[in-house]
Amino acid sequence: MENFEFVVATKDIVGELIEFEKICFENLPDRFSKRSLTHLIVAPTSRTIIIRDENGKICASVIGLLRHFKIPSGRVYKIGVRPDFGRRGVGSALIRVIEQWFRDCGMKKTCAEVRESNTPSRRMFEKNGYRETNTLYYFYAGGENAAKYWKDL
Repeated sequence: MENFEFVVATKDIVGELIEFEKICFENLPDRFSKRSLTHLIVAPTSRTIIIRDENGKICASVIGLLRHFKIPSGRVYKIGVRPDFGRRGVGSALIRVIEQWFRDCGMKKTCAEVRESNTPSRRMFEKNGYRETNTLYYFYAGGENAAKYWKDL
């Protein structure tokens, strides 16, 4: 297993994140705007963590949200891995690091939504202890359903 250096994103790299999203998310509605990315980076209830490759380019990122509901829970809001970095454990490493942040912030559970058609991502979450609990109909732009996943922290 590789060792990755995790970096908490700052607003000065929003432009890089926009370019990274163009590579990772082919569906335009799945990409965040500059405004949304900036908000997610600076909001105290959100954390964006990146991994850079040996050339300094972003190769993976995760965005986590804190939700102070009746049962405090973290949400893996978005995770992306550049195609040439797939199948190296990068996604699982990002899940573990964002889950640690959730725990440090007092969250008791974590959740994620994944496109029903995104089999690799669904397998990754399941491999990391997430259990599919239900279907969210017409969740994504274009009408695709999402599989909802939960995990106790």
